Amino acid sequence: MKKYILISALLAASGALYAQTGTTAQPAAQPEAQGAAPAAAKAGQQTQKPAAPELKVDKLVIASSVENRTPQGEAATFPGDTKNVFAWTRITAESVPAKIKHVYYADGKKVAEVELAINGSPYRVWSSKLVKPGNWKVEIQDEAGTVLASSEFTITPEAAPAAKAGAQPEEKPAQTGSK
Repeated sequence: MKKYILISALLAASGALYAQTGTTAQPAAQPEAQGAAPAAAKAGQQTQKPAAPELKVDKLVIASSVENRTPQGEAATFPGDTKNVFAWTRITAESVPAKIKHVYYADGKKVAEVELAINGSPYRVWSSKLVKPGNWKVEIQDEAGTVLASSEFTITPEAAPAAKAGAQPEEKPAQTGSK
């Protein structure tokens, strides 16, 4: 019985060490009673990290807002007075939960990274970013940093055309006369 407790303690310590360092620890001695140890442990090889869940971006939209979980004002160019934009993603996941990141770049420099949870499949998620004039890009990355999709957009220096102050819509002249 003491032998099994000792083996359990060694395995628990190995698991804790693996979780902290990402490598497997080898027990000092492996008793013959254990018998069916994995081939990797017998050979002293490191085990590989499990592969990230398979994720597929079905749609990526850059928009001026999101209402009722739907992107509004989809565009590739936005006026200079735009305060923020939204990166809206519909994603299919092989297994959930999973995580993705929206990584924003302004004029080639990384400016923000937003981690998002994927809790279903298919699943819709979005993030927003305060923006300024320039060339922008957003990448959708999985947990390993693999780029799943990307989209570029521009914030122009000019503001959106505003209606002239005091301007009234044209009205048809009133008709006078009797019928």
